[in-house]
Amino acid sequence: MNIYYGLDKIDENLKGKIITLGSFDGIHRGHKKILETLRRISLKEGKENLLITFEPHPRMVLEGIKENFLLTTLEDKMYIFETSNLIDNLLIIPFDKSFAQISADDFVERIVVDKLSPYIFVVGYDTHFGKNRKGDIVRLKSILSKERIKIEIVEPEVEDSQIISSSIIRKFIKFGNIEEANKFLGYKYFVKGSVVKGEGRGAILGFPTANIEFDEKIKMMPQNGVYAVGVIYEGKKYKGMMNVGKRPTFDEKLSLEVHIIDFNENLYNKTLKINFIKRLRDEVKFPSENELIEQLKKDKEEIKNLKEELWL
Repeated sequence: MNIYYGLDKIDENLKGKIITLGSFDGIHRGHKKILETLRRISLKEGKENLLITFEPHPRMVLEGIKENFLLTTLEDKMYIFETSNLIDNLLIIPFDKSFAQISADDFVERIVVDKLSPYIFVVGYDTHFGKNRKGDIVRLKSILSKERIKIEIVEPEVEDSQIISSSIIRKFIKFGNIEEANKFLGYKYFVKGSVVKGEGRGAILGFPTANIEFDEKIKMMPQNGVYAVGVIYEGKKYKGMMNVGKRPTFDEKLSLEVHIIDFNENLYNKTLKINFIKRLRDEVKFPSENELIEQLKKDKEEIKNLKEELWL
């Protein structure tokens, strides 16, 4: 996958391709349907494809959002695009308040048509673009038809009678409904972070934990609670239990702590990928350490007994 950053990087090599555009936050099953359509047409026509996305996410600029919002960071998206083998070329357009002032017509005519001269434009059914998101499918069809550029509209992906969207997945994650979020995403929701030195309290309790320094504060964190998680470390997968929250028994600040089952290596300064599998329970302030230990034993046993398909 070739990566281009900025409109000034557009050259003759990017012209005449099968293109799509969008924020693609989460790269969920609805997005994947668009990408698979893009690839199918690309192979049929014998032409490379091009995906155009924006950084940062437009809502972060327009609404001043600074944390706990994204389903996928730019790094996450680039990794998923690359490993999907669906995308030939990726163009990242820096999004700021000045760019946000470009009208829908100007965006399509001056940037998409004039600079890229696409062969076919693949879009989702609810595509909006331009200042105040005033551009839509009807307007896009009108502009492209004048330029004799074909358009392919991809219908929504539906699950449980609901249209899959980034917004609904954010709601699932916000309220800890990880299983539904994963079903709509088509993969396990994940975060990444570095292991830092903690108080060592978990080891004293018999449940040593890796304290995770969350690298990307803008990425959405699930509702506080205890979760069954999959831990990816140096390419290997482990089962674990993670506390997201403030460790109420000890009245401390917000933290991410993961106990990796049947694991005893030193992880300080190592990077872990944490896949969320299932929310087990709320955070609870226990009267004593012994009662906390008994609950942790129950949590561990519950994780061990989860159906194997949940981990796949």
